[in-house]
Amino acid sequence: MSVTIHEDSTFLITNELGDIPEGAALGLYVEDTRFLSRYLLFLDGAPPVALSARSIAHCAAEYLVTNPDLASIPGNTLGIIRRRSVGLGMQDELEVTNYGDTRVQFTLDLYFGADFAHIFDVKRQPQVAGPAIQLEGRPLPTVEDDGRVQRFHWERGRLRRELLIRLSARPEAEPGRCRFSLDLAPRERWNLTIQFLVSTSPRQAKAAASAAPAPVPEPHESPARRRARLALRTPVLRTDSYVLSRAYRQSVRDYVALRLSARTEEGEYVIAAGIPWYLALFGRDSIIAAYQVLSFDPNVARAALRTLGRLQGRKHEPERGEEPGKILHEHRFGILAGTQREIPGFPYYGSIDATPLYLMLLAAYVRCTRDLELARELQDVASRALDWLAHWGDRDGDGYIEYLRAGEVGLENQGWKDSWDAVRFRDGSIARAPITLCEVQGYAYAARLGMAGVFEALGDGERAARLREAAAALKERFNRDFWLEDRGFYAQALDRDKRPVDSLTSNPGHLLWTGIAEPDKARLVAERLLSPEMFSGWGVRTMGSEEGGYNPLSYHNGSVWPHDNSLIAFGLARYGFLEEARRVVAGQLDALGHFPDYRLPELFTGYSRSEAPFPVLYPAACRPQAWASGAIFLLITAMLGLDLESPHDVLEGKPFLPRGIRRIALDRLWLSGRQLAIEVVRTESGEISRRIEV
Repeated sequence: MSVTIHEDSTFLITNELGDIPEGAALGLYVEDTRFLSRYLLFLDGAPPVALSARSIAHCAAEYLVTNPDLASIPGNTLGIIRRRSVGLGMQDELEVTNYGDTRVQFTLDLYFGADFAHIFDVKRQPQVAGPAIQLEGRPLPTVEDDGRVQRFHWERGRLRRELLIRLSARPEAEPGRCRFSLDLAPRERWNLTIQFLVSTSPRQAKAAASAAPAPVPEPHESPARRRARLALRTPVLRTDSYVLSRAYRQSVRDYVALRLSARTEEGEYVIAAGIPWYLALFGRDSIIAAYQVLSFDPNVARAALRTLGRLQGRKHEPERGEEPGKILHEHRFGILAGTQREIPGFPYYGSIDATPLYLMLLAAYVRCTRDLELARELQDVASRALDWLAHWGDRDGDGYIEYLRAGEVGLENQGWKDSWDAVRFRDGSIARAPITLCEVQGYAYAARLGMAGVFEALGDGERAARLREAAAALKERFNRDFWLEDRGFYAQALDRDKRPVDSLTSNPGHLLWTGIAEPDKARLVAERLLSPEMFSGWGVRTMGSEEGGYNPLSYHNGSVWPHDNSLIAFGLARYGFLEEARRVVAGQLDALGHFPDYRLPELFTGYSRSEAPFPVLYPAACRPQAWASGAIFLLITAMLGLDLESPHDVLEGKPFLPRGIRRIALDRLWLSGRQLAIEVVRTESGEISRRIEV
């Protein structure tokens, strides 16, 4: 069992002892660099015995261990607690108590190691251009301050990484090891504080070296105040549904915990994609996560828009997928990020949908907040993104946006279903690029319509008219080219020969969110999405169970993704298919009751309720994961009857409630530039009513 804690761009993964053995992906990571790759505790040369370990907050954990049978000490004599917290580094409070009846003497050894490896090198799964860096040898620390300090240092050219380990007591020390010879009377307690200070620049290293040796305040104290402040500005949910209430509180905590410093303005935070391996800025993930929570906390969208706008593509660099006006897919720190000449890795722009999604978010943000100041600030960013849709995104000039990976590295598939086998025909065969995904055309349609409203508000009526005209032409062309008459459904994509990829997938569900589907076709899509082939009872599958490529255990070809279902439910409600939306929401809430902490995972398997009486977790699913936690916010938004894509009034949608829920109410929701309180109730006659207060 591993234990993971994190704070901002720092995360720690250990085993149940609190140790970091070599040869695994465990360690202390800061901005994608592993600073601590070995950390072991031994008692008289033997490892301790695990009792219990768990995180007590997202940035803190406690590990309780005891001693095995030793030559001079019976087993279970020592009570050892390791209290640990992370910030920009880590602090460990070690407490050892003798619960025996006699005095005990023993040695306590601590072993340290640092490899300064990039997270991709550790995982051995580089996803971007360039070979992985292989560090030559393992750096040995210098021992300073009479053994109280061990300093690991690595540099290459202008790159510097340093880990300073400071102990509150003097040990017998040699490089990489500290020994304490302890003599404890019955009930006597011994304490040790260990600080792990990291630096990536000479200035930080100098500051760490001159730091006072006395214990510093716990790194999570200041972030705790920040988290409380961020959580307080989130609307309070009142409902008679215990599951929904618990899930909402957990999602609020997750959104606060997943925030990274935006590096655009003090106090702004973007949402990281997931814990632990995706504690980074992602274009698509951060945009959708911000959209899901838009009415609850528009500051998340503001930070995402400004941060991603600052990193917008400026030039044509095929290795990293960069093109003028394009919004990035992934941005990492660490060695790869700092050596772009040596390894042209980050920012990486291999996403076909982040750019239209960015424009959708900007338009929806303006509709909810009426913040034209931000719209003016980002007007040039939006213009470049729209130009990308019309030129760079449309590779062959057919009016659609398609992707083709440049070279031998990077992502083969560049939509949200980005696994290599995610685009398949009905018979299971793989579609070949260039790929034209259906949902991306929907995003481009909604982006143009949404930005037409923004430019009109900014006084540019001529451009608004051109955008509406382009959106209308795209809608007509799309409904002609992507509709599968024999299946009563939209094609997932067009392949390199413009053949429709005819498998039943969840992708067309996003078309209802964007509004590009014609009403008569939308009705058939809604029926298909809720058919036994597509709907597992817990949620809409990513692929239908009768398709040639279906596998309920796959990542994208039969599994159930909560964020996907939240967008589908929202789209169903937009088109007035309230019964279908109600079934999707009910399935997700039923699944929630089976998951620990009432937290939706990144995805779960596609087994139906008749195959498994509970939702089966996908083995490598992230928890928490941003847009999975965000699904709760968007499902509530749909139930309240809010249409974030309406060009007229976000309140024009119709509310609904799934079975078992009689009331939901929230205060301080951001809608049309105001904060409103909304209550939806089921009356005694079974009707749904909505009350709105300013």
